[in-house]
Amino acid sequence: MKNTHENEPIVIIGAGIAAVYAAESARKAGFDGRIIICGDESEAPYDRPPLSKKVLQEAAEADHISLRDNAFYDAHDIDLRLGNAAQRIDRDARQVMFADGTSLGYGALVLATGSSLRTLPLLHPGMPHVFYLRRISDAIALREALPNIRSLAVVGAGVIGLEVASVANGMGIDVTVLEAGDRPMARATCVEVCNFVVQQHEKRGVRIRTGVSIKEVTERAPGYRLALSNGESLDADAVVVGIGVVPNVSLAAAAGIETCASGICVDGRGRTSDEHIYAAGEVAFHFNARAGRPERQENWHHAVAHGEHVGRAIVCGGPDYEEISGYWSDQYDFSLQSFGVSIGEQNIVRGDPASGAFVVFHLQADVVVGVSAVGAPREMRAGKALVRAASKVPVSVLRDASIDLAKWRDDRRFDAKSA
Repeated sequence: MKNTHENEPIVIIGAGIAAVYAAESARKAGFDGRIIICGDESEAPYDRPPLSKKVLQEAAEADHISLRDNAFYDAHDIDLRLGNAAQRIDRDARQVMFADGTSLGYGALVLATGSSLRTLPLLHPGMPHVFYLRRISDAIALREALPNIRSLAVVGAGVIGLEVASVANGMGIDVTVLEAGDRPMARATCVEVCNFVVQQHEKRGVRIRTGVSIKEVTERAPGYRLALSNGESLDADAVVVGIGVVPNVSLAAAAGIETCASGICVDGRGRTSDEHIYAAGEVAFHFNARAGRPERQENWHHAVAHGEHVGRAIVCGGPDYEEISGYWSDQYDFSLQSFGVSIGEQNIVRGDPASGAFVVFHLQADVVVGVSAVGAPREMRAGKALVRAASKVPVSVLRDASIDLAKWRDDRRFDAKSA
């Protein structure tokens, strides 16, 4: 094992997806020392995507989102220490100090501290009938409140906000979504996919207001009156705020580790400016060899892949990270999947969005760098292959739904070998 002292453990701060996969990967890579995962929540590591979906719909679902069962941690000799926040890193002594006054020495330290919610001063966490969604306790509180809500304002038309809107609408709640930007999901998807998503909400009665912000909040039993920047006002029994996240870099920054607005700065193996300290998952502003630049990703696929990569790199080094990430979103009766770059210089639609089954290829300099799909799993698989191969495909071929893309690509590879 590199960069550790003999008999000293790998300590992982944060108990989310990246943390669990880093621990598992280090063990698979042959590390036989202690591995300790430390989290500030009392719950064992759990999956976060269901919090804005099934956990809001089914009470029993909260019991089925654990990332691993106890047998997994026992089998891999991974020590979980939960409900105790890390407060300080002593780099010289290679120790982490915790809220309860205890400390842990480390050979290698992994910061998988994730992100924190952006908040609105006018609608801050803890206000009655105001909900944020990040932890399982947040989801349970919202789920318990939803049956008594008649009107709901959702602030933020990103993936999480729209998923919450779809769940609430399905429960018969009157929903209005407020978005400060020009369009919903502006960071997550292209205009073509956005238009489809908006249509699905609006045809079910959800109102989406873009280019508006909240200027004033007045209590109005049982909820609030929101004065908007366009001069209108909105009454709502409750408000859900989903305006994005910021990386949790304070622990690293206080220890003098290099950070920036995008996260903890790491190289292609997840190593920080301190050779004994790594960062994994969405807190890491990581170098991606495929992209040729540092970037930050906020999705499940990246948390898994980067956690695995960092855990393996700690033990045996290896190449730089070069994974392609993606995300999915379940709303109403459709599932949106995206892989690679989700907004291209050109966005080529194959199929008819009105049918509920279509795919969009995202191109940069004529190369397929991403693909998004709704109700088109076969086309999505073909699209992923094109993205992985950095394929150049004529726009006419991408648009023509009668052309089998997998066969088209195989034929081109055969022709190239025969030439």
